[in-house]
Amino acid sequence: MRLRWPPRRTMTSGRIEWNRQSWPATSMGAKEFERTQGRRSAWLGDVAEVWRRWCAEEEPGLAVTTSGTTGTPKRIQHSRKATACSVAQTAEALGLDEGCHAVLALPTTFVAGQAMVVRALVGRWRLTLVEPSAAPSWAGSCDFVAMTPHQTLGWLEHGSGYATTLLLGGGPVSPALLRALLASSRVSTVWEGFGMSETLTHIALRRLDKVQDLAAPFVPLPNTCVTVDAQGCARIDAPDREVHGLSTTDLVDVCDDGSFVWLGRRDDVINSGGVLVHPMEVERAFHTFCPSWVQDFVVYGRPDDTLGFEVVLRVQSAEPPEDLDHAFQTFRNQLKALVGSAKTPRAVEWGDVPRSDRGKVMRRALS
Repeated sequence: MRLRWPPRRTMTSGRIEWNRQSWPATSMGAKEFERTQGRRSAWLGDVAEVWRRWCAEEEPGLAVTTSGTTGTPKRIQHSRKATACSVAQTAEALGLDEGCHAVLALPTTFVAGQAMVVRALVGRWRLTLVEPSAAPSWAGSCDFVAMTPHQTLGWLEHGSGYATTLLLGGGPVSPALLRALLASSRVSTVWEGFGMSETLTHIALRRLDKVQDLAAPFVPLPNTCVTVDAQGCARIDAPDREVHGLSTTDLVDVCDDGSFVWLGRRDDVINSGGVLVHPMEVERAFHTFCPSWVQDFVVYGRPDDTLGFEVVLRVQSAEPPEDLDHAFQTFRNQLKALVGSAKTPRAVEWGDVPRSDRGKVMRRALS
């Protein structure tokens, strides 16, 4: 596969910026940054390590630990060749050229953060570092930033800064979040990626110009193929990234043109009296009428003597309405009209929604 990116070599290099200081995105710059900043905090040391290793042309290109969402976290290594292909595909797909001003808001303990550093080094970008948090902030505007949906919500509510292109990943994007983004005037273009540590970030993208686009399929990047196994889960082949026949627990519906719709995780499917309920389907339906007093919510399966598991909707709010029972019954009636009686939660409860430090819902903590 021939890519037009990275740009042809010039005498200039990119720049890495932090705390009103700037370093050339070179091996010498990495050493100086590590010497002067790397010991100030763990996250700066992590950035320095990724930067130094890439400039030193060490193998593997990236070494990351999976999030552990679907099992025990494990260590994964990716070669420099595979890493270079991944960062080039992202830059080409999103039109990110030499001199791009990007913001690193993701921790480099995970693959997406490491990939952002490598993109800046290879593409000769200007990369501004901000401390990873639930509400990232930066001054002024940037060309490109990648964040999780959880971070993006915090950025909108409590952070500062503007972006031309935002790439979302690491968790489902809710209609409420997308509405807030599109109405904020703080971002011009929103993309959502589908991928994982094993595929070295996203292998498919979709552009989100309106809330209805959340029902649109993901489009695989060049020379990437997604098929379905006997259990209905995605099987990924991305030979340029050295990914061959990767089995996942992501339930998908593959379209004739090779694009696919993500249905949720196989591990999360609820067998309620023989009816298979995808929590994401019910959550998407709830999003369409979710009232403003609801801060967070999740659909999960709770053991039941009769059904095996009953479908439950948990709602989190600091100030619920006075007649909570009436509100919950209204939720059930509206969901019944959207997803049918068999998939409608038998119970609606009020309580906290457990999430990981990356913002992912921890359904297993509830079941």
